[in-house]
Amino acid sequence: MQNSWKLAALGPAALLAACVAPAGPAPEGVASVRAAARPGVTAPIARGETTLLVRAVPAGTTGQELPGATCRAESPYFLAEFQAPAQILMPSFGEAAPVVTVTCRSGEATGSAAASPELAWSGGLGGWPAVGISVGTGSAQGVGVGVGWYGGSAGGTAGAPVVRYRELRVPLS
Repeated sequence: MQNSWKLAALGPAALLAACVAPAGPAPEGVASVRAAARPGVTAPIARGETTLLVRAVPAGTTGQELPGATCRAESPYFLAEFQAPAQILMPSFGEAAPVVTVTCRSGEATGSAAASPELAWSGGLGGWPAVGISVGTGSAQGVGVGVGWYGGSAGGTAGAPVVRYRELRVPLS
């Protein structure tokens, strides 16, 4: 009985640990670039990895892209240099996630844009926690009833929010 209680207690911890996944693969034809820590800067504790997909586009047009534009992404904690389009792999700092500013150049055209971190919903109803009740047939001793708590905007990293960055399109003019 004691061992089954210990296993039941470890189950949720194992599930939470499984929720902290590394960043996914880059879309086809997009290079992945790892951000480098800024020298001499102490960053918050990272809680995994997140990504920022960057595309350079001509200003005032839609549906076009400027592949090969030279870009630099900067935050207070890290920087990355790359050619667009690229997926930047960077540490996830949870609530301390910084705004990332990207500056690109293609020929004489230049431009900058900023990517702000956003809390990602990990469950619940529209970001709000949800409570669920389940009733089963139970065992020979009667009917089983259970109550569950479903997420809200807190992520699977020990109660810290999960932060994501939307695709960033840097307009060049």
